[in-house]
Amino acid sequence: MPLLKNELDRILDDEVHEVLNNREGFVGLAYREILPNNRPILDTKFEDRHHVIDSVCNSATFPFFTSNWPCRIARKESKKESSWLPRVAVDGFFSVDRDRFGCPDFDNMEHERDDYKVDRTVTLSVFPHDVIQLTASERHDQISPNLDPEDSTGQMSNLFRLATQCAEKDDYYKLYEDGWEDAERWLKEEEERDGYWGSMSSNERRQIYAEALKQKDLN
Repeated sequence: MPLLKNELDRILDDEVHEVLNNREGFVGLAYREILPNNRPILDTKFEDRHHVIDSVCNSATFPFFTSNWPCRIARKESKKESSWLPRVAVDGFFSVDRDRFGCPDFDNMEHERDDYKVDRTVTLSVFPHDVIQLTASERHDQISPNLDPEDSTGQMSNLFRLATQCAEKDDYYKLYEDGWEDAERWLKEEEERDGYWGSMSSNERRQIYAEALKQKDLN
């Protein structure tokens, strides 16, 4: 956890909270606050840079993994509020029902954005939905790897290894590329429903995506 906090402090600009607050689509960081109030929280509006860092650390509090404690203890430090009472928080997995496996429930969590309406939620997981029993969404609203029928045990062992241990750079590159393929497979199936982009190759789709991002930066 100290390493994560130091890295966030190093790479995040002073205006990161304004960037997040002004996005057309909001960013939500989920965690469960144990004290002073036992409640699920989805941070969607950030007061300052420290608030962003604090929320990321809260959302990444894996019990007995990110620290020797089951939860994170920190004092709230913001322009609006400063309290001598410590804030005790734990990972977002514990903020929702088991069938969501940590995926935020936008309609049933405390947040500070009222300028949105949730029409559809697509759940994403680095683990196959069926294996972790992430059943809160319909099959067509799930993005995750397909379970390898020939070596499911080896596949899951490798994913858990990458989630809990340091690995080589090439391992993370492959994980990133595998994620692209999972998303592209879902995208193709989704768009085939409407008869759009169904025959487009992955390279063509990535080129269009890159051009869209470039144009957005220019604007």
